Amino acid sequence: MTRRTIIVIGATGLQGGSVVKELLKRRENYHVRALTRDPKKPAAQALVALGVEVQQADLEGGSDSLIPAFAGADAIYALTDFWAKQSASAEIAQGKAIVDAASATSTLRHLIWSALPDPVKMSGGRFMNVHHWKTKSLVTEYIQEEHPALWQKTTTILFPNYFENCLTYPGKYLPKQDSTGVYTHSFPHSAGTLLPNVSIADTGKLVQIILEAGSTYFTKTIAFYAQALSESEKLAELGEMYNIPTRYRRISASEFQRSLETGAGMSEEIALDFTEQLMIFEECGNVYSREEFLQASEIPGLTLTTWSEFLAEHNVALRKSLQA
Repeated sequence: MTRRTIIVIGATGLQGGSVVKELLKRRENYHVRALTRDPKKPAAQALVALGVEVQQADLEGGSDSLIPAFAGADAIYALTDFWAKQSASAEIAQGKAIVDAASATSTLRHLIWSALPDPVKMSGGRFMNVHHWKTKSLVTEYIQEEHPALWQKTTTILFPNYFENCLTYPGKYLPKQDSTGVYTHSFPHSAGTLLPNVSIADTGKLVQIILEAGSTYFTKTIAFYAQALSESEKLAELGEMYNIPTRYRRISASEFQRSLETGAGMSEEIALDFTEQLMIFEECGNVYSREEFLQASEIPGLTLTTWSEFLAEHNVALRKSLQA
């Protein structure tokens, strides 16, 4: 059997890294080519040691720099990172470059696009400043409108809140202990407001199933989450598992935004972006559960990590972060 060549953009990150890890379990089926700006950096060299083909490519270089890197690809796992530059125009340009290069790749049979929904559509025009959602949704529209042949072999994955945020950014995502010993989580949601959540480490599981399914998921948009949970539920479960007292405190959207500006060092624009994405779920419900999206829970053979399983798996690291 001829191995399929799979391009993975962002292979040294959590999302792309999960895809690489899963595909390497099936080396007889896949040849993995990871794209990176700097093939000499330690993370890229670690992939080489695992048998991954690592190739230099820069999303900033436009489609002309990506076309050679995509040569011979059967499938492409594509993503862009808004947070690297916090620039809508930069992310849109990167996304369009990927799409143009993918469209020019004659061997390509499948594009898997890591995306987010249109915040204006999801909120009925109530929230207009969620730029890191809007940029990705505009790239999705670009595929549909400017490259319809490519769209016919594209699968779109909508990513939610990551459980791993608690490990990566504990100061922002974990409760804080006060002078009485109680761990308080302050958040701009009612206690029952649901957010879609997933372990980013499960990305590879989903991508592998999509690739194996051939055309089954072409033109489909998959809402990728394991559980819809409120922040108060997650806090209560964390407190019960780690035997610590907790308190959920609802704060206003404006207070939450100010905390991002003062505590997390975000600009006013980015803090508003981050806050409004959360308010979409407060005001409009769990938009990821809408009928227009295929639910990951409905995909045969896909088993996703739950919050309780994540807490148990990362017990030591999370306890250490809580005590910091």
